[in-house]
Amino acid sequence: PFCRSMERSAKFQLPLPFPLHPGALPWTACGRVWRKCAADPELRHLSWYVAAVETYREEELQHLGATVYLDYAGAALYSRAQLRAAQAALLEQCLGNPHSSKSTGKLVEHVRDVVLDMFGVSHASHTVVFTGGTTHGIQLLGESYAWGQSTVFLYADESHTSILGLRQFAKRAQVACGTFALENLPRLADGLCAACPLEGAAASLAYRGGEANLLAFPGESNFSGSKPEISCLQALRQGPLRWRVLLDAAKLACSPAELNLAECPADFTVISFYKMFGYPTGLGALIVRHDAAQLLVPRVDLAAGPEGPFGPAYFAGGCVSAISATSSFAVPRPSLSEWLERGTSHFQGIVVLPSQLKALRVLGSDFSRRHHALAVCREAYLHSIRMQHSSGVSLCKVFGRHDDPSWFQVQGPTMTLILSYADGSPVPYSIVQQRAEAQGILLRTGCHCNAGGCQQHLGLSDNDLRHFFASGKVCGDDKGLVDGRPTGVVRVSFGVFSTFSDVVSWLTLLREFLDCRPDSDLGVAEHLCTAPAPVQSLQPSDTCGSIVALKVYPVKGCGPLRVRRWPLDPATGTLLLDRRWCLTLEPDGSLRAAKPGVSRVRPVSAKQAPRLTTVRLSLCRRGKEMMLVLSAKNLTSNLEISLSERDVRLLLACGAEVENPQEVSSFQRQGQQQATVDCKQHLHAAGNWFEELLGFSAGRLRLVVAAESMGEVAGTGETPVSLRSGPARSTDFANAPNTLLLVSTASLREFGRLCGLAVPADRFRANLEVDFQKPDEEVHWPVGMPLQVGQACFEAAGRCVRCQAVDIDPEDATTGFSESRDEQLQSTYPTGPPLPGARHRSLITGRSLAAEVKQQKK
Repeated sequence: PFCRSMERSAKFQLPLPFPLHPGALPWTACGRVWRKCAADPELRHLSWYVAAVETYREEELQHLGATVYLDYAGAALYSRAQLRAAQAALLEQCLGNPHSSKSTGKLVEHVRDVVLDMFGVSHASHTVVFTGGTTHGIQLLGESYAWGQSTVFLYADESHTSILGLRQFAKRAQVACGTFALENLPRLADGLCAACPLEGAAASLAYRGGEANLLAFPGESNFSGSKPEISCLQALRQGPLRWRVLLDAAKLACSPAELNLAECPADFTVISFYKMFGYPTGLGALIVRHDAAQLLVPRVDLAAGPEGPFGPAYFAGGCVSAISATSSFAVPRPSLSEWLERGTSHFQGIVVLPSQLKALRVLGSDFSRRHHALAVCREAYLHSIRMQHSSGVSLCKVFGRHDDPSWFQVQGPTMTLILSYADGSPVPYSIVQQRAEAQGILLRTGCHCNAGGCQQHLGLSDNDLRHFFASGKVCGDDKGLVDGRPTGVVRVSFGVFSTFSDVVSWLTLLREFLDCRPDSDLGVAEHLCTAPAPVQSLQPSDTCGSIVALKVYPVKGCGPLRVRRWPLDPATGTLLLDRRWCLTLEPDGSLRAAKPGVSRVRPVSAKQAPRLTTVRLSLCRRGKEMMLVLSAKNLTSNLEISLSERDVRLLLACGAEVENPQEVSSFQRQGQQQATVDCKQHLHAAGNWFEELLGFSAGRLRLVVAAESMGEVAGTGETPVSLRSGPARSTDFANAPNTLLLVSTASLREFGRLCGLAVPADRFRANLEVDFQKPDEEVHWPVGMPLQVGQACFEAAGRCVRCQAVDIDPEDATTGFSESRDEQLQSTYPTGPPLPGARHRSLITGRSLAAEVKQQKK
């Protein structure tokens, strides 16, 4: 059967045998987990998986298409059901400007109560100020906060850039600024011992008796998903510095019911609704405790107008109770929401918020939806950290608190990591991004607007960042390495619509990088085939075997290059160099022109010239160059084909190994001459060598690059049964693109038993010789069935019915059946002279051959 590389198959969805943990229960290709999990803490997350999400996603997220969405930390996905619910809410009644329509104004006030209820509080203790999002809410706070020269402002180093932007307001007010590590948050209740002064701050970091000391940090890091110990907030507010707390809950609020402001007494909390629901965008909230509201309220000066911390405060429509256009007289509204919601609010977006929450709760309770996302992330994490190169180096280094015994309490559904090559050096995140985009995976790379997260987890100092900038590195670019050091990371995050199939796609992407080395020119990691290596079906079945031989056929019809370790070509998905070149017979110049659309140049294969099978191949390296060396018993000279720089780099990067290492350096026989042919130029000169081999002196044989000559891409040169129909019917050569040929040694043994004859696997010219447990297993493989060959993934492309070539003995080019060579060659080349040594046999199946052999014995 044919195996088609998954890398070239757009429809591929790899159902891995999850979970891999001992004693764990399996889940199917659809991702449905058996609910009865063992009492093992490592498996507990499997019982949290909500299988109904899969059906819901098929029905309500059809717009997702083939995209694998792994960026819920960037924005949640919206479903069709949510959009229908939003449409219904907008069409129930006419909505007008809240400053004009009292009914719309009442709806907006009702939604404020809904938002507060989501976070466990009410309008009796908190006020909701609708904003354009988390960043806008932070900006409003910075502009309005009662900064004082005795104030201390601290922020967690692993904070979003929007939090870091607050220090500009603090510097303007000459406030002492500093940072702290997120894990040291509880220690700040006792003072400033766990804080570090901000370099270049105007004031030293010391407590000077101020009462508006501000502490800002994320409830969940948007970088790593780590969560601080927020149960200490009450102690922080009651400690000697009487901290006022700004909680950045943009990421924390993505997890349903994770944030309860009744238990977490933050003074100011900022959120973005698009991160929670996916729709609408451009809408967020600043939630303020009533006892902290006075820190944002402007001072009233009837003569000069409202005063903020930096002088006259800006106001807009709806913000004032009274105002004069001819003087400075202006009175701010007493309500904080009215003062800070400048102009007309996003009232249409506000009105649909309850419908979004209701639409999502169809999938289950807040608890179940939150734990579903954690379950998917946990499964991705457990498999990712187990991946290793054959050198023993771990593929992934994951940041965060995933290994904490209480990981489900201190770690969100986010996995941030860097990938390493086989030698331990880092893979640039830009390469991961490129490969992800090629596979339809949407994830996030870089520092995610969290410079402190990168500094902490990648060990970067302030001087390092300055050096990176001087080297051309800027935020948001794809410069993943500077001086060999990583400048960013890869982040995958999960949400309510995530499924185990997303995990499968992620792990498939990771396998692209296994055993890849940094000196490859690919820009991407390469799959490898090795022998021996296990072969197994990735669907529930008994298919299981081992590769016993791995062969590459660089020249069509010639013998194999036997290898132990060999890369897959990223351009084709096939083994590198496989069927790269072919021998062609050019027509006689005296012949009439070919019919329109019919090529007059035809490839020569072992069926027409059996002596090609006697050609032996080896690999030679001389300095920085590599050559394929072709030799034959009856020739006194060898033919060398030099490889391109790209091919050489690929082979060196993956550590390619031939089966007989001594052939690499000792291929040259005593007294033999070497004819070197550049693979880029003058390939036709190699025709002389083949003409001597075949005893053909017409000067019309040419060695050409198969894809360029035949207008095809690389393939096995045979057509699987599944592809032999329709308008895209294959041509004579390389007509099964992106395929490898596999033969079962168990089936051959059984075939030989029925025939009473030995059936050598060499005659079938397969790339993979696999020893399965049972004969004829491959006969029942459906087209598209996924297979894992070592670390590489393939799918069955169909059965291949081998023809005359299986009769040829590659040792001496003899065949078991005879027919006039002229008759066969004339049928293949009706307008040209025949080649010597051709034999023909009817195209028959294996079972009929067994019957024919038995009949001949009789």
